[in-house]
Amino acid sequence: MSLDLTGYKAITFDCFGTLIDWDTGVANFLGPWAVRTGFAGTVADVIGRFAEHQYANQRVRPFKNYRDVIRDAMAATVTDLGGAISARELDAFAAHVGDWPAFADTIDGLRYLKSLGLHLGVVSNVDNASFADTHVRLGGLIDTIVTAEMVGAYKPDRAMFEALFKELGKKGIVKSDVLHLAQSRFHDVAPGNEIGLDVVWIDRRHGRPGKGVTVAADAEPMARFVSLEDFCVNWHRA
Repeated sequence: MSLDLTGYKAITFDCFGTLIDWDTGVANFLGPWAVRTGFAGTVADVIGRFAEHQYANQRVRPFKNYRDVIRDAMAATVTDLGGAISARELDAFAAHVGDWPAFADTIDGLRYLKSLGLHLGVVSNVDNASFADTHVRLGGLIDTIVTAEMVGAYKPDRAMFEALFKELGKKGIVKSDVLHLAQSRFHDVAPGNEIGLDVVWIDRRHGRPGKGVTVAADAEPMARFVSLEDFCVNWHRA
């Protein structure tokens, strides 16, 4: 598959699940916890239920900071599944988002796109402090950053994308100049389709068991690639 990006000035991304491997990040925390506490279920069980509680906590009003969202979501998940987790472990989990690893192709992909003169942006359901650490993992390559904490909302809320367009507009970039890349069809592809944003699906779950830290949706993207490397290799500029 090839995609002509000649008309775009900016590539924007969902971060966690697209650039950062949050499934592995969460699993790396849960694995030792499960062994230490004798948890009878699987890590995949916890991750799947956690995704549901995370979304529920993101809908709570007044707005909850992302660290509180994932702390409360993990507490509810473990309770649901009959496990036990201490307040100290929950605090550690909430604080370690910045430790979640980037996918192996992320840095090379960002460098490649930037070398083509494209403006790079991120719109992410995260808090400012956690993304500051994540941005270091991304090599400081992101030009425009919009977090949930900045907006007071979480995707798929359109307010997140409106904030992105406002920030890009300050740099002379309008919505039609933007191509958005994301793993989540629920958080990104569906709202992108609703507001007329061009969205490409980076199907990071391709070939991996389970559903990971995501919410199911059937929204159709304009194109699908199985990795950022796949995307970078298989599009062309006329």
